[in-house]
Amino acid sequence: MKVVVQKFGGTCVESEANQLITAERIMEARDRNLHPVVVVSAMGREGQPYSTVELVSAARSIHPDIEPRELDLIMSCGEIISTAAMAHLLKTKGYDTIALTGGQAGLMTDEFFGHARIIRIEPRQLLAALQEGLMVFVAGFQGNTNDHQITTLGAGGSDYTAVALTHVINDTPQLPFGEKLEIEPLQIFKDVDGIMTANPKSLEEGSAPRALPQLTYDECVVMSRLGAEVIQHQAAEMARKYRIPLAVHNFLVADGGGTQVSAETKCADESRPTAIVDQPGLLVFDIGSENPRLLLQIAERLDRERLTFFQVAAKRKTRFAVRPLKYRRVEAIVRQVLLSRGLEAEISAGDFALVSVVGEALRGRLGQWEEKAERVLADSQTEVHGGSREDISLSLLVPGDRRTRAVTELHKALVL
Repeated sequence: MKVVVQKFGGTCVESEANQLITAERIMEARDRNLHPVVVVSAMGREGQPYSTVELVSAARSIHPDIEPRELDLIMSCGEIISTAAMAHLLKTKGYDTIALTGGQAGLMTDEFFGHARIIRIEPRQLLAALQEGLMVFVAGFQGNTNDHQITTLGAGGSDYTAVALTHVINDTPQLPFGEKLEIEPLQIFKDVDGIMTANPKSLEEGSAPRALPQLTYDECVVMSRLGAEVIQHQAAEMARKYRIPLAVHNFLVADGGGTQVSAETKCADESRPTAIVDQPGLLVFDIGSENPRLLLQIAERLDRERLTFFQVAAKRKTRFAVRPLKYRRVEAIVRQVLLSRGLEAEISAGDFALVSVVGEALRGRLGQWEEKAERVLADSQTEVHGGSREDISLSLLVPGDRRTRAVTELHKALVL
């Protein structure tokens, strides 16, 4: 039995018309004698009744404070609704189907509500459904704790679900009654043509990115962490760890090319970076110390809280850039760590953005690309408030109102 895990984003199921197109992509896999395991996100985005944003808004309209456990219960409903709806749609087209929650599919997590991590997978019910020849639909973005509490896996968590299921099926040589089991590369369907050289929404009018035909695992992981929204960061890390091949396709296009990510992928072009990635709307905490032990302590504490942060070096101080959604929580954590040392953090309420140059072409040549990037930003009258470097990425902190200009100029000068 050849199985393919297919993951469909919220746009793919937000309307009746899109659901029918999504059904076509699933049936095409079945026509190729593949057995689809379909992971579905909540329907649509903000403004649509069953989207995660609207479900959370409905809860907080009663009172803004809600316990994380109850909030996860509410947020999990969006994926359950879309999963049941798609299973029903395929049943009306003559297929035997079953809809499963993340927990029923065997995804067991820790108890960190709102941003849980998968600790093991118990796919007994999933494998039994495949054994029976059923087309399996799994609610993304969710799992169960050991004591049967529902948890969610963070923004973009349906990608995490899909990678985890691909891994466990790949790790299962045969079904319960002995039939050999094989797994195809993971298919991730979005409303874009693949992973792009920049976010189209971050470019000035008249500029357009290219779809990337391939990415290395390292590029995929770094881009997802620095702001690219096509694949969730935890999903990208898991794919890299277990060498899970995947492809990102446009669900509107049958047999579309998309972006391939696999262990065989090499650097597409060693002469230029792969992409420009941006993270808008950041707030900045300035720490008036370069003590490495203190900075490590703050970073470890933020990491334990599973908060996304960016440590940025500046003159005689260190900056931690964070998303405003987590502003109060991070402020309390930073102040608590510094209090014992008699220090305070200078908190900037200004709007900042992190703009990053990413690609295998940077490996071993960061200094060269940093000089080029800073020259491009200087020519565009964009002030740089600090930066950070890793093996294949260079990130620069810029004023929020200069983000679009910075992305556009860097993309034009370095990537195209």
